[in-house]
Parts: sequence; C-alpha cells; structure tokens
Amino acid sequence: MDENGYILTADSTLALIVVVVFTATVASYSMLPVYMGQDHQHLEALGDSVLQTMEQDGTLKYASVQAANGSTADARDTLQERIHASIPPGIGYEAIMNVGGNVVTADSSREPESPSFGKDIATRVRVISGPEEGWWGRAWFKSEPVEFINKEIRLTTTVWNFHNWLTNFSPWNSGNGLRSYTYWGRGSSAQTIPFAIPAGARIFGARYLVGSSSTSSGLSYGTNTFVNSRPALVANSNEFVFLNVRPTTSTRMYNYLGTIPVSYLQTPNNNFYVRFIPRPSTSNTYDMAWFAILADYSTNITIPENVTEETYSFPNAAGLAVYNEVELGSGRGYGRIFDLDSGTLTNLNSRRAISWNNMRNQNHGFDNGIPFVITSLPGVTGTGHGTGVSVVRDIPIPSNTNLLDAYVVVNSWGANDGALVEVWDSQSNNWRTVFNSFNVDGITYSDRSDGYGNLPGIIYLGDQLRTGANNKVRVTVFDDVPSSDYDLCGVEDSYVKVFTSPYKVRWSTYPFRSHQSRNNVEEQTRSFGLTTDSQKAMMFMGVGLNTRQVTVRYDGTSQILYQGPVPFSLDLAELDAQKRFFRITTPDSTPGNYTLRPGSYSIRVRVDGPSNAWESGDYDANAAIFSGTRIAVINPQIQNEWSAGMGRNPQDAMANATAILLQKYPGINPDDVHTSALFAGNTPNAVTIRLKLWKQ
Repeated sequence: MDENGYILTADSTLALIVVVVFTATVASYSMLPVYMGQDHQHLEALGDSVLQTMEQDGTLKYASVQAANGSTADARDTLQERIHASIPPGIGYEAIMNVGGNVVTADSSREPESPSFGKDIATRVRVISGPEEGWWGRAWFKSEPVEFINKEIRLTTTVWNFHNWLTNFSPWNSGNGLRSYTYWGRGSSAQTIPFAIPAGARIFGARYLVGSSSTSSGLSYGTNTFVNSRPALVANSNEFVFLNVRPTTSTRMYNYLGTIPVSYLQTPNNNFYVRFIPRPSTSNTYDMAWFAILADYSTNITIPENVTEETYSFPNAAGLAVYNEVELGSGRGYGRIFDLDSGTLTNLNSRRAISWNNMRNQNHGFDNGIPFVITSLPGVTGTGHGTGVSVVRDIPIPSNTNLLDAYVVVNSWGANDGALVEVWDSQSNNWRTVFNSFNVDGITYSDRSDGYGNLPGIIYLGDQLRTGANNKVRVTVFDDVPSSDYDLCGVEDSYVKVFTSPYKVRWSTYPFRSHQSRNNVEEQTRSFGLTTDSQKAMMFMGVGLNTRQVTVRYDGTSQILYQGPVPFSLDLAELDAQKRFFRITTPDSTPGNYTLRPGSYSIRVRVDGPSNAWESGDYDANAAIFSGTRIAVINPQIQNEWSAGMGRNPQDAMANATAILLQKYPGINPDDVHTSALFAGNTPNAVTIRLKLWKQ
C-alpha cells in the first residue's frame, strides 16, 4: 500500500529516467505455499509503490546528492525516514543505494516492530538519472497531529444470496418438490433464514430477486416473501418475467425483481422466508433457481480528518448468454440482457463467447456488461461452459495524494457461482488477478476444487492500486454450466471505495487472506503491530454472503472481543477496554478514552455459515473470509512533509522547493518551513537503488 503523496520536481527539464527491473526471490514459506503467493504479491506491489513515491517526491535524488557529497549517514536517514512512513509495521526492509561507489544502506533493524529476517523476500530495483549540475534544495515542515472524526459512508451490500436449484436439496428433491414443500425455509412449515444489516446503520431500503423455472407450463409460480414476519411482499405468477427456454429442454425460466420497504427492516438482526404459490395444475413442476437480497444503508466510521472518500461505481449488469440459439419468447436468440434499473429485457442476436484463458488477465471486449459464454471454464464438468457478465471501472489516483485504504464491493445477483476480480494500472500495463473463486496462480482461494459459491463481499485493494497511475478494476461474475442450465448472472450497485489524504498519515493495513472452507466454519489468524504513535486499531469485515455469525478473539485465548451478526467495522481498542482485557490498551483506559500499548498481537476471526446447505445453495454450507476483513492501525501524527527543487545557487534551489511545498499545502505558515541545499554536480548519471521487503 502506498502511504505517501507525490511532490513533483519544479524543473521539468529534469525528467526522471525510470528503468524498472522486476526481480523476485522465491523461498519456501513456513505457512501454506498459496499463502506465500498472496504475501509475495502484496510485498511486490508495496515495493513498487514505495520506490515510485520516493522517485516522484525527490527522496531518491536528494539521498543520492547527499551520498555523492560524502554524507552517507544523512542519506541513510533520508531513505529510512521515507521508507518508515510507507511500510506498515510487521514488514522488514533493506534499501541499498549505490552512488558512484558510495554505498548507502537503510534497513529496519532499529525498528522493534519489524521482523529481522524473512523466508520470502520480494525485491524491487530502480535506476534513476542523477541531477544536472547545480543546487538541489529541500523544504519541509512538521505538522501537528490531526484529529479523528466520525464519517458517514453509504454502502450497498448483498446480505443474502442463494445461487442454486432448490430441488437439489432435501426435502424439495422428493415428492412433488415445491408443490409438496411450499416453504423455503423448512419445507412443509415456515422456518426463517437470518441475515444482518450492521448495527447502527441508517437503512434506505432493499431489493430482492427471485428466479423461477417451470416444466411444461407457460407460467411461473407466485411467491409470498416474509421479512421479519411481515407478509406483504407478494409476487403473483403473472408478475414474473419470462427469460428463456433452457437449451435442449422444455423448462421455461422466469425472474422477479421486488422491493423491500424500509419499514420492514431493522438492525442488526433480520430474517425472511418464502412461501411458494404453485399453479393449480398438478402436471407442472417448479423450481427456485436463485434468490438474493441487496440492502442499501449508511454507517459511521472513525477516520483522521483531511481524509477524502471517493466512490467509483460500476455499471449495473445482468443477463444470461447461451452457446446455441434458444426460444426467448419474442423469437430465438443467444440470451438476454436484463436491465436491473427498468426490468426490461433485450435479446442477444449473436453468440458471444470467449475462453477462460483468453479472458483472465487479458484485454478483451467482453467487459461492457453484456452477457457472454465462458468456454473451458476450469472445474466445470459436462459442457465446461459458464455464463457471466463483466464490468470495468477506471480508478484514477493522482500522484500528489496518499492512498490510505481501498476496497471493492461485489454485489452478486442471480445464479452467480463464482467471481473474478482483476486490477490494471498504467505503470505495470498488465492485468493481475486479486481474487478468483477457485484456485489459480498457485493461490488457494477455496478448499473446493471448483470454488463453488465462493462469492466475495469485499476485497481489499489498498496494496494493488497505484498512485500517479491510471488504474482499472474489473469484476466478472459467472454461473457454472455443466449441462443446459445457463442461468441469470449479474452485479448491481457494485463499487470501489478509495480513501486518500494529501498528508502522509500512517495507516497500516493487515488483510486476512481470501479463503472458502469446505464446511460451515472458517477460521483465520492475523498478526498486527502497534507502536507508540498508534492511535486507532480498527477491524473491517468482508465475509461470505451466507455468514450467520462472526467471532473475534485474541488468538490462543478465551478473550472474545466480539460475537454476533456481521458488523461493518469494529474498534478493537474500544472493545478491549470495554471488556477490561487491557491487552492492547493500558489499564487506565476506558471505551471512550484509551491508550494503545505498543507490541505485536494476533487476532483470530471465526465465521460461521448457515446450518443448512439449502439456505445458501452451497452444497457444504461453505463459510468464507475475504481480504476485505482487515485490521487497520492508524497513526494521526502527520509525517514530515517535504519537497525538492533545483536552482542555479543555494538560495534559488531552496526558494523553488519552498514554493512547491506551499503550493501543495497552502494552509501552512511559511515561517514553519525549514530549508537546506546541497551541490549536485558530483552525482553520477545513473544511481541504482534496490529495495527488499519481507515478513517474518
């Protein structure tokens, strides 16, 4: 994660010549090899970002000038100060700069929270051009600590998702199916299915989607959906919209999109069940192919002031695509585009298909929200096909800002069985996978070989996006098609959240790994570090869409910080003081006024999925934790802000550097600005810096 803003040099003639050399030292890791892959990927992205920042704000050039003038100790301190502001606790580093034979080494050996060694080391190398002959000026100031503020952010999240066929489960797979067992719930009687909206949220409303199939019939069933015992969400048979006839069958597919009034919902605990109303004819059989609830609400989080929150929304997209022509009601075609805003349908008149290998991590023309068929989809037997939609969003992040946090929210609609999240930036000019439902690139995302039902709520992107670059985030959702069941897929109100600041607030993030279990329990442990400067230790949650309960405890103890429905965020220090554990807070702390204790700590998160597989459609009621579950340690003390500039003499160089600093921070008092200057004529034309990063 890049935690620095960029300050560009004033002299445009000194364009930086950048040669990026990608190297990686791969070693065996003490944990699972797939976890090593995720960690290594994060370290590589972090190393790229740190070097990019130091090149843009002049750190590398200023340190090279210091070294060329014989002040290697000062050069070391310059590098160490800037790297320390960019590297979260728990990561060790070593930076080696070679300036014409003068070698400068800056490392984390003097930082107690950093590991002294690592088995998996990510290495990044950058070569910069030395400054032209002249004077190199520096201007800087130290800001006062900033205050924390409560900020209301608006969210849309999928609070429940069923993505299967109900007659695959008992008791609906016997007798006359939904005609004999008319409740989803229990079957012959009502049993509620719980879902959560975070405590303290302000609810704006919710929508729900129901899929229906009918054999040898021209009509769907009807439904009565009960939310918190309110029975007024009635969808009559003729209100379901016809989608298509399933290929090679006589099964007709239908869909219904409805609204749940605000008055029906509450925080944090809600529940629902559905009663099916089949048509009178006993010759018909029915099935429910998907069901989802999407909630719209706002919640408060505590963040430092001067932090900007930006939301980058994806276009809504839904529909289905088939490989061979099928009946669509108004003629034949290759699928349907379903407009989630208006409910209207548009036929696909030509086949749209692409293979998995030509889609993933590739530029392709299928990310415009129009449904398409995925061929050679790994893990799918039978046809080997999938059907899905893909959407992409530009995420520009200026070079003169500090990226604090970023995540993507994927709100699944319909029969989505899996998802793929990719990131592209103009610096690397490559797509890279940051989440996939099944295992790829040596990373274990699921204990299931096909990753069935491994649908992310929130994926962390703070270590993937680049400042000073044009970024793109692409989300693809898909339905497995082993036979002829090309089902409706979609995303609605999905978005990327980005938190930035012009100041270098130290915001260190510790994401959990994205992983789906083989049963209804998933547990993970994550270590994090606190320093004497740490002021907040927050936990944000990103878990499976079928989560019943979350338990957060100190690893290896019985000290439970939280147990209950899925929250959006938790203040770990507040809970620690409230429970009187005083593990990360001092003994005199209270929930409203606490002091964090420096040290290394481990948090264990347990996610409990549903008791019954039929509630979510996952055959093993699979529980999941995603990287959106993360610990954020925030230090509101602003790091030194500085800029650099060239001049013909020391006075001009310092004046140029000061002007750049005041332009970026117009509110500061010029009397608080300190300056210095060094002669740059002795610096070699090419200076190499090598940065190594590792975890314990």
